[in-house]
Amino acid sequence: MFVFSGQSGAKITNDLYQYDFKERRWRKISSDHILKGTPPPPQRRYGHVMVSHDRHLYVFGGAADNTLPNELHCYDIDDGTWSIIKPSPDSQCPSGRLFHAASVIGDAMLIFGGTVDNNIRSAEMYRFQFASYPQCTLKDDFGKLLISRQFTDVEFIVGESAVVIPAHAAIIAARCQHLRLKIEQAKERQLNVDQTDVENENDQESDSTASVPSPKKKDPCIPQVQVPDARPEAFEVLLWFLYTDKVDRKLQGFDDRNTDFLLLLMDVYRLSVQFSLRKLEYMCVHFLWVSIGHFNVLQVLQYSDRLQLDFIKEFCLNFVVKESNYNGIVMSKEFEQLAQPLMVEVVRRRQLAAGRPYQHEKMPEFDRTSMTTLQHDMEDFLKSKTGKDYSCITLMLDGTPFPAHKPILAARSSYFEAMFRSFMPENDSVNVTIGETIPSRQAFDSLLRYIYYGSVAMPAEDSLYLFCAPDFFGFTNNRIQAFCKENLEVNISIQNVVQILDAADRVGAKDMKDHALKIIVRSFPKVAQNPKMRLLSKELLHEIITSLARRMSELKVHLGQDLSPQDQGSWGGSRSERYAMEGWG
Repeated sequence: MFVFSGQSGAKITNDLYQYDFKERRWRKISSDHILKGTPPPPQRRYGHVMVSHDRHLYVFGGAADNTLPNELHCYDIDDGTWSIIKPSPDSQCPSGRLFHAASVIGDAMLIFGGTVDNNIRSAEMYRFQFASYPQCTLKDDFGKLLISRQFTDVEFIVGESAVVIPAHAAIIAARCQHLRLKIEQAKERQLNVDQTDVENENDQESDSTASVPSPKKKDPCIPQVQVPDARPEAFEVLLWFLYTDKVDRKLQGFDDRNTDFLLLLMDVYRLSVQFSLRKLEYMCVHFLWVSIGHFNVLQVLQYSDRLQLDFIKEFCLNFVVKESNYNGIVMSKEFEQLAQPLMVEVVRRRQLAAGRPYQHEKMPEFDRTSMTTLQHDMEDFLKSKTGKDYSCITLMLDGTPFPAHKPILAARSSYFEAMFRSFMPENDSVNVTIGETIPSRQAFDSLLRYIYYGSVAMPAEDSLYLFCAPDFFGFTNNRIQAFCKENLEVNISIQNVVQILDAADRVGAKDMKDHALKIIVRSFPKVAQNPKMRLLSKELLHEIITSLARRMSELKVHLGQDLSPQDQGSWGGSRSERYAMEGWG
């Protein structure tokens, strides 16, 4: 059972609690939205409703700081993250209200009544249709790849103890220009070493007799990148961010609620500045800003002084000398262990601040427009020359080569993962099919966009080729299949029905093929003018003629009758509504 927010006497919170019936125990669920790069929890409120659907909690309405917001907030129970649901553009959104009722029936939430502006009691009822789209798993897939250490092709030698941390050059190069340059320099050094080894082996072979077999040639070594001034644990957190856009990696011995993690995050911040990772820099600063308190401020102060992080040190000093904090902190045992120069600095800062009103320290401003996401960086990488330069596998589409990256394919597809673990294809090339079907070039491009950065935007004709892709390639879920189905249902028309019929016949999608035949038969005079009709096989043309004859004899309608909206509803209707965008109505 979950309980969110509410009013207890004069106190209103936005806390989320969980009650375990088996253990008979309450637990407060903390929000890690800063580390995960997700939206914060909803504002504190009362008079709201919360319902559950498909392992998600939905919060709507209530009074929040003298306002009546009408955003719909969603909490993912498995992922532990909040988000704000954006309804479809044609939604009739209800106004903010409190003390209303809500219930989930099937795939929809219904709300009734409540008090709206000026204490007016409403008798309205609204229905919210939940979307059936599975979540994008790009970040999770890349995170699992990093943890598994499979198919790594670069090693980072980190810190004074020279800890070896393996990684994947393609993902690093896509996300961090600083590390990309280091990888390229390491590759160049390794290439020179490999060439020298080959020359030495050739010299040895020429000196040896013909009866002595030549030694087996060594595989090229993995390039190694030196990062001597980094803390290994901090560098692992940085890698986790590059792979997932998050800094919530749970390292052994660290907890995001203890001081050791804050000190680690300061090392991560220093690396983010050094490597020009603006989004990571912002996430670290934001978390530090809201996490520094009485119990950890002196340790953070001392560590920021050692790392020369001046603005964090300044924040800590101002926090310590604040009137309500000073006596308690200075009288603590931790203050006795503070370095003497810092003690002097605290005392001097206190003297300067005496008698002056405390000014709350503002968090440094960041240019959010300069921060890129994982999806954006992977999209640029796929389209850029850098992506081609880091290619390590070739995908062959009907004889045409396309450069690709083995770790990325393996992370997103269990089909490719099993292939690369069992054997390496000859000449590092793989023929691309979906079952026994060779997809079109346009559908292949849509497939790559989905694998590399999770895009599901595609023409309706591509959707038929990719409808079976989740089963064949072993994607984590059937997200692309759900989009393909909705795309076909919504976008099939007289203009593209011939192409969809042909593609449905190729991939064996019988229900869509029958639907396309139905549209062609009922709008045959218009469809017959489509030049694509001439490209259909004899078998498909025969099926069209047979369907025309059956319709004329069974339904007794004119051959030239246009397709009516009622006829279209036999495929779309309520079924398409299930896959539509989330929205009110």
